[in-house]
Formats: sequence, structure tokens, C-alpha cells
Amino acid sequence: MSKILISYRREDSADVTGRIYDRLIQVFPQSVFRDVDSIPLGVDFRTYLDEQVAKCDVFLAVIGRDWMMAKGRKGKSRLEDPGDFVRIEIESALKRQIPVIPVLVAGAKIPEAQRLPASIQDVSYRNGIVVRPDPDFHKDMDRLIAHLKQLVRGLSKPQAEPTTQSKPVLAARQHESPAVPVDMVKVPQGPFLYGDEKAREKVERGYWIDKDLVTNENYRTFIEADGYRNQAYWSSGGWQWKTKHGVTVPEFWNDRAWNKVDHPVVGVSYYEAEAYAKWASKRLPTEQEWKQAVRGEDRRQFFEKVGNVWEWCASWYDESQGQLVVRGGYSIHESMGLRASIRSGYTSFNQIFLLSFRLAQDIS
Repeated sequence: MSKILISYRREDSADVTGRIYDRLIQVFPQSVFRDVDSIPLGVDFRTYLDEQVAKCDVFLAVIGRDWMMAKGRKGKSRLEDPGDFVRIEIESALKRQIPVIPVLVAGAKIPEAQRLPASIQDVSYRNGIVVRPDPDFHKDMDRLIAHLKQLVRGLSKPQAEPTTQSKPVLAARQHESPAVPVDMVKVPQGPFLYGDEKAREKVERGYWIDKDLVTNENYRTFIEADGYRNQAYWSSGGWQWKTKHGVTVPEFWNDRAWNKVDHPVVGVSYYEAEAYAKWASKRLPTEQEWKQAVRGEDRRQFFEKVGNVWEWCASWYDESQGQLVVRGGYSIHESMGLRASIRSGYTSFNQIFLLSFRLAQDIS
């Protein structure tokens, strides 16, 4: 059984770490270690801590606002002390190339590398996850747990070689998911009728799909977790495009007309949408899945979630593969443009204000 070790400072984040631990042991029973509660007398604690870290497969570094500010007996930062327990644990995990995930709590951010001892500066470049207080705590923990499930399963699997393809690569369907994903609805496999000609289509496998579009608040978590700096979440074409054009946020991120926290995030390219999806351990729906979810069992022509913005789908618009499908229409269109059958296509790097997305996930 893979083991997850949680490292934290008691004076910085004991309470929230306790809640995190309680959630994790429900999913990974007897495989989560919060910290070393007791060190045997007479042993070298540096060696002992190193041995404990060596037994874990995933290392969670819980970082609160005072994580770096903690002082030792002489008034210096505890991180400057080579004998600091937290520093020893992180050094051991990095040395052993164990995945280190910063878990940011109480409004903390990833510490700047230059402010850390050289031996643990790599922590600043590890993608972290924000765990907020209620009412968002369990939603954030669901996302962390989904990441951990994927990471624990993949530890012994060879990593795919990076592709040099410039076009977006439509992600393969994942076949694992939490039992009941938060804020998603279940869509069963099977046939359905679609379009004005009532064409018969069939989805071969059931899936979950988001009830709502990804909001600015949702997307902010991705940005604050350094999603734009972690190449692991981006396709090769997406990373090249983002780097070349210096993209760090969606096009209308700082526009007051579009950035209300509970409104759909807009001005998002396909590259950005698929990076967010990978970070969230989900994916973009295919056009067929989007159609089935919108059509529903009552074969409706209009859908209550249609009409806000266009939504990216993980399907090519035509055989030329120059554009990707968008669905949903936009409220400036006449009613015929808001029919569930309406479709269009955009290039993967387009960031116009009409573009947003929702996510899908396979049923395990």
C-alpha cells in the first residue's frame, strides 16, 4: 500500500492539518502519516526522520502563513537551522525524488525560492494545491484526493514521452474517478436522439459532467497554484503558445465586466482549458458527450445551461483539424442560435470573450 506523509508546523497549521488528515484516512486508511509523534530515545533524529520519509510515496507539505516565519531559540528562522524537522523532511523527500505537493492553507502562497535554503528551494517550483476553509474545504479536498489517487496509481508506471506536435492532442479518456464527484451529474451510457433530423447516436461509456461552467473563482485556484508555470499540465503546443505570447491569465481576467467571482471564466483558449482540466484530474467533454448531456432524456431542443458562452469540446470541428468544436451558443444570438444543436469551431489559441468550458470525468 502506498503511503502519504504529511509534513507541517504545529504552530502554523495544526488545526487544518488535522482536518486534512481526517479526510485522507477515510480514503487511504492506514496509509497516511501526519508526522513523527515520537522519536526513540538515543537515536539520531536526522537519520530517523530520513528513514520515515523514505517509506512514503507522496509527500504533502502543509504551508500556512507562518510556515516561513517560525523562529528558533536564537530568534532566527527555523528553516535556516539544518536540524529543523520540517527542513529535514523536505530535504529527504526532494533528495529521494518523492513527489512533493505544497498544500497551501490559511491564504498562504508558494514561498519564493530565494527566501528558502538552497537545499529545499525546489519546493517553490512544485505545483501546489490551495485548501480553503469552509464552505470550500471539502471541495478542495476532493480535488486533492483525486490528484493523490492518480499519483499513487501512476508511481510505478512509465511516463509518456513528450510530444512535439504543435496542434492540441485530444486527451485520452481517463477510466478512474471519485465515487461521487462534487457538483457533477451522472450521464449513463447508451443511445440518444439528436439534431433536427433526430439522428441516433450512442455514447459507449457513462461519465460525469459539471453542472455548471468553470467560474472565475474556480479558475483562480488554478492560477494561484502556479498552473501557468507548471509545464506538466500543458500540451506541448499549449506550452509553446503560452511561453511565446507571455500568457499568464485568461484574456479578460482583469476586466471588471467579466471577472465576477461566480461568473463563468471567459477568454479562455482551448490550451488553457485543457491545462486546467489536467490540473483538476478531469478532462474536457467530447462533442458527443456534451450533446448527450444537453439533450437529456426528454429530448429537449433548448437547454437551461446553454446561452451563456461557447463551451470548448475535445473534438475536432472538421476533418482538417484546424479548429475545435465549441457548443452552447451565446445570449446575443437569436433564439435559433441557442438551440441545443448549434455548433461552431475555433482555433485552439483563440481567447475571445465568448469562450469558456466545463469538465467531464469517466465513471470508474
